[in-house]
Amino acid sequence: MDDARRWELQADLTLMNPTTPDRVLAATRLAGVSAEDFVLDLGCGNGTVLALLADTFGCRGLGIDCRPEAVLAARAFARSRGLEDRVAFRCDDAARPADSFCGATVALCLGAASAFGGIEGAAAALRTSLGDDGRAVLGERYWRTERVPPEFARDFADCVTEYELLGIVREHGFSLSGIVRSGEAEFDAYEAAIWAGCRLALARDPDDDEVRAYLSGIQDEYLGYGREYVGWAMYVLSGTV
Repeated sequence: MDDARRWELQADLTLMNPTTPDRVLAATRLAGVSAEDFVLDLGCGNGTVLALLADTFGCRGLGIDCRPEAVLAARAFARSRGLEDRVAFRCDDAARPADSFCGATVALCLGAASAFGGIEGAAAALRTSLGDDGRAVLGERYWRTERVPPEFARDFADCVTEYELLGIVREHGFSLSGIVRSGEAEFDAYEAAIWAGCRLALARDPDDDEVRAYLSGIQDEYLGYGREYVGWAMYVLSGTV
């Protein structure tokens, strides 16, 4: 299944990661987000995170996503919340040089490291988005153990352990100032929401074998491996101390 079809099945998710608004706010509070900040959201998806921050903290921001349908949804969501004067969204490649976007004081990359080829590329993009005193929040999955079955690990070549992630962000001039970790409840809710999107698609077209196979496959993957071996967290980063 291609990325566009997966996006369609997940388009109704409030947050496109296994986390909650409260956890996002906890991470961004640790990052010190305030009304004085300009937040750059790399791989912003449907724009709900940037809108949440603008609504809560009064900050301004720019969201970047390479999918036109995501940017249209993000703009519509911002308008529905009366936030179009505080946040903007652009259809662009988040992996191109970030200094062409804005002078951000805070940068986010939540669940979008794959757009940069993995954690290494995401950390580099966050670093180049910011000045020396900039702050960042990197949200991504990680291996909960180094002993991951090869048949599962080969499908997630960009996933790293948290210790490996720590080394990568340090190499890019960041220090780790906090972690906000998702639990099994957040993962279960996230996966169930994707399953619900698949079931709605199948209700509309019971003969859609691609969606049926996708639903079966992601359930097998999650309950067979993912729930045991994969975690997800937001890492709050600041300039090296």
